[in-house]
Amino acid sequence: MDINSYIASGILESYVLGSATPEEIAEVEQMAVKYPEVKAELRAIEDALESYAFDHAEIPPTHLKNQIWNTLVADTVHIDAATQGTKVIDFNSGEEVEPVFTKPSGFFSSYIRIAASLALLGSVLANVYVLTRWNESKQNLTAAINENINLQKEVKNNEGMMKPSEVNLLMSPAVKTFKLMGQKVSPNSTVMLALDMRTNTVYLVRPNLPAPPAGMQYQLWAIVGGKALDAGVFDIINNTQQLKKVPIPNAFAVTLEKKGGSAVPTSDIFVQGL
Repeated sequence: MDINSYIASGILESYVLGSATPEEIAEVEQMAVKYPEVKAELRAIEDALESYAFDHAEIPPTHLKNQIWNTLVADTVHIDAATQGTKVIDFNSGEEVEPVFTKPSGFFSSYIRIAASLALLGSVLANVYVLTRWNESKQNLTAAINENINLQKEVKNNEGMMKPSEVNLLMSPAVKTFKLMGQKVSPNSTVMLALDMRTNTVYLVRPNLPAPPAGMQYQLWAIVGGKALDAGVFDIINNTQQLKKVPIPNAFAVTLEKKGGSAVPTSDIFVQGL
């Protein structure tokens, strides 16, 4: 078996992210025992996932603290109310007696209660927020990695494998990805776009389009308010290409124009999507 091809297939990422089938899980675990390279790659993927979650961690918002504090107070009131009317039987006489609840008093006991409450609040706050952010980061990373896996499977040789810089671009929380699907004129074509929401810059990731005729070039259009805005021309190469800055579009489309581009679309749409 070609171990490098197995590692590049995407099955290890699926295993770490919990999306592998039972059969795939059993296979990966067997391969990890048999091949040190597979075991090392699994550890690297796990470390990358953990680093991604911590790198994108944020300080918990103030309103979350208030929500948890109110919940703790409500639970305390509920517990105090539940103790009212509690029956206590004297062990020696067998008769019912008035329950006596011993409560701490004084500054020290108040300090202990406050400190314990704050410690509990801080722990709950941190755990709830970290868990929420972890799930969000994991979902974002899962989507990016799965998209990368799908792109990798479309590539037929090592020369076409995505570079780390391209993977990082797709994984960035500030980037929104778009997959344009083939239209009637070219139904099997696809184009992956990455739009940096901070700068409105469009990046073209590995276009899958027929080679253009001599003197012709593909052009990307951002459809905004029913108008087609020039987003740049591009070539069919195995590298990510930075195109133009555009407003947030309603859709993207690609046409085939004269080399250098056109002011308006003049041909049929090859791929389109949002």
